[in-house]
Amino acid sequence: MGADTEVAEEVARHLVSANLSGHDSHGMLRWPQYVAELDRGELNPSARALVLQETGVTALFDAQRGFGHHSTMTATSWALSHSREHGIAAAAVRHSMHIGRLGEYTERLAADGMVGIVTVGLAGQESGMVAPFGGAARFLGTNPWSIGVPAEGRPPLIFDAATSTVAEGKVRLALASEAAVPPGTVRDPEGRPTLDPAQLYAGGSLTAVGGDIAGHKGYGLSLASALVGGLAMIADSDPTPAGCMRRPETWGRRLAGVFVIAIDPAAFGDTADYRGRVGEVLDDVANVPPAPGVERVLVPGDPERQSRERRMREGIPVPAATWNELTAIAERFGVHL
Repeated sequence: MGADTEVAEEVARHLVSANLSGHDSHGMLRWPQYVAELDRGELNPSARALVLQETGVTALFDAQRGFGHHSTMTATSWALSHSREHGIAAAAVRHSMHIGRLGEYTERLAADGMVGIVTVGLAGQESGMVAPFGGAARFLGTNPWSIGVPAEGRPPLIFDAATSTVAEGKVRLALASEAAVPPGTVRDPEGRPTLDPAQLYAGGSLTAVGGDIAGHKGYGLSLASALVGGLAMIADSDPTPAGCMRRPETWGRRLAGVFVIAIDPAAFGDTADYRGRVGEVLDDVANVPPAPGVERVLVPGDPERQSRERRMREGIPVPAATWNELTAIAERFGVHL
């Protein structure tokens, strides 16, 4: 598509890792989306992230509408190295296209002993696919948060979740698999509940996590994600969110961006002691007696690790519709499957 080798390798690694981790909604399923963005002139495959301004503990990157997987990992690597020196570091990324599964970035930070916090958000008129709590029209992205915490003697905690009841990719996967979406997750264009995934792409919306009863919680976290990510847009001469095709007069009324924080536990005391305490707590929560019908309590990050072990042995299942789309894309770009 025009990306250089380093960018292409990072995107490929990220997408296959998402599939291995059990998050097919963020894996190879995404290629038709990226090709469509290329054809619309939104995605610039050859772009590399640029540092616009930098201090010892903060950096602002411009992804230049390139692959978000590479620009966000670039920002993550920057935050990682600078947190080692200063104890904490944060990086914001503007003009990023889809960044994939956030757990990839917090896993990287936790693997190097850092506490990591990553979010990406979008908010504004006719933005995203999520309706605010009590609303019947789109205003928010799925605006996920991820937190990674290293532990001694066991895998880290890796929390990664959208602030919508389900991620948009889960609906995309249901559509590709000709399946219904779970109740309470999608609204049709008139704001009525529906089980048909196609209604989302006909102008419907996703609900905020918590649904009709506690959707104010997901809504609050979602809006906060966009406002924090919006730090990337301060003094932006081109405030159009990446991938935005809405009317120009509303561009300045949106906030969007990626925000990465890396924290070195050593800045607060003995790292080994902290990691040991974290490991003990995670072991204890995993040993909580399971509720009826539940095999055992899992720590956030366990399902992804279990999926990787299983799929490395058994392979990655791909819906027929997705495989057909990949085949067409491969033929277009001269890639043999």
